[in-house]
Amino acid sequence: MSCGPEAGSGADSDVGSIPAAERVTEAAQIAESVPAAESVPVAGPLPVTEPVPVTEPVEVRPTTAPSSPDEGVDVRARSFAPPPGRDPGLRALAARFRESIRGISTADGSLDTTRTRLAEVLGVLPRPVQPEPPAELSRWTRDGVDGVELRWSTGFGAPTSAWLLRPAGETGPLTGALALHDHGGFTRVGREKLADGPDGVPATTSVSREELQAFRDRYYGGRAVASDLARDGFAVLVHDAFGWGSRRIPDEAVAERFHRTVDLQLAGRRFASVQRGEQPAAVSPGQRSELLAGANEPQLAKELGVLGTSLAGLVLRDDLIALDQLAAAPGVRSGAVSCFGLSGGGARAVLLAAMDDRIRAAGVVAMMSTFDGVLDGHADQHSWTFLSSGLSRVGDWPELASLRPRLPLLVQYAERDELFEPVGMRDAHAMLTERYRSGGERSAYTGTFHDEPHSWSTPMQAELRAWLAAALA
Repeated sequence: MSCGPEAGSGADSDVGSIPAAERVTEAAQIAESVPAAESVPVAGPLPVTEPVPVTEPVEVRPTTAPSSPDEGVDVRARSFAPPPGRDPGLRALAARFRESIRGISTADGSLDTTRTRLAEVLGVLPRPVQPEPPAELSRWTRDGVDGVELRWSTGFGAPTSAWLLRPAGETGPLTGALALHDHGGFTRVGREKLADGPDGVPATTSVSREELQAFRDRYYGGRAVASDLARDGFAVLVHDAFGWGSRRIPDEAVAERFHRTVDLQLAGRRFASVQRGEQPAAVSPGQRSELLAGANEPQLAKELGVLGTSLAGLVLRDDLIALDQLAAAPGVRSGAVSCFGLSGGGARAVLLAAMDDRIRAAGVVAMMSTFDGVLDGHADQHSWTFLSSGLSRVGDWPELASLRPRLPLLVQYAERDELFEPVGMRDAHAMLTERYRSGGERSAYTGTFHDEPHSWSTPMQAELRAWLAAALA
């Protein structure tokens, strides 16, 4: 959902039937105008310090019964042995490189300077200063939620489709939230992962309700998290980012050689099954389409790099435009907008909150680690929208997440997350704690650890919804 979860499982899941080693994952694929003129500068430098050990207990939250802050358990003393098969030579090379660029990070400069540098590295293209109002396509009320289907242009490619959700019958101003979908190796849908539509669990021309629900079951506790937040009293906007759903690159636009690559891969898989005396598994058009999107992603990243932008930069631009739309929507409280997401959605939340002061609180789920904790054997599991070229020259990932160390920030760590090293998550927590303590307000940062794999369980969702309500009360 990256930088994130692999695609859903289940008999009716196109993507879930792909063997784990071949699955197109958000971690294995992607997960998100420089808004300087529209953002409020923060005076004074934001100091960066080396990560220091956290002297206070780290909360460890179980799956079914989250602990209270008074029940914190310090697990930092545990010994986490690196998984076998890592290349010690590569680790040593990475360590020497990190030492050579120590101090180059610009995350210790002024906020405006760092934002400018971040936008340059990602290649964030200018966006309309005054975006056109979105087209309203339909309205509905279902299961306690009023929904509006919206569509707007980003200036290139297909228009963005989005849903704006509110509590049924509520007409007054509400706290706003941008719900940011994951990558998941599941690019045929975007907003539908997080929200129900007029007919409940959505279905599209290429994705069945069963397939979508299987994906939600695996990564979202079976819930439509944006719809749940709307029922709690929020105005929630959930939109398709560049590369997903309405903004997806059509299969016919992918180079023919990638079609041949995928066909050869599937032929090899069928041959291997026959050699083992097994019946070859059927491959649906949807499964093939996701494999094709995954094969094309590195090529797309290469071409965008030549053009001076990046996948992360284009996704961030889409998210900034969506923020423009939410901030201008009737019935949304001024100065009370948040963003959140799982995996790749969490990466999008980090960058969006770093780049725009209109975000007043951010939730990052299963998407926090130092870059060390990713590069030590996990880079192949993460997408181009997370691992952008040159990003560490702006700052380490926790540094980017704490560019505004007074911003309320909740980071939910999955203790059994297969996409990060445990030490990388612990070091990130230590770095965030210290940066908030030294550069802003320590109490504004909350980090909780949960005994979960790479996913967003219902107790974690409940924690974030309650935290958002308190942060923006």
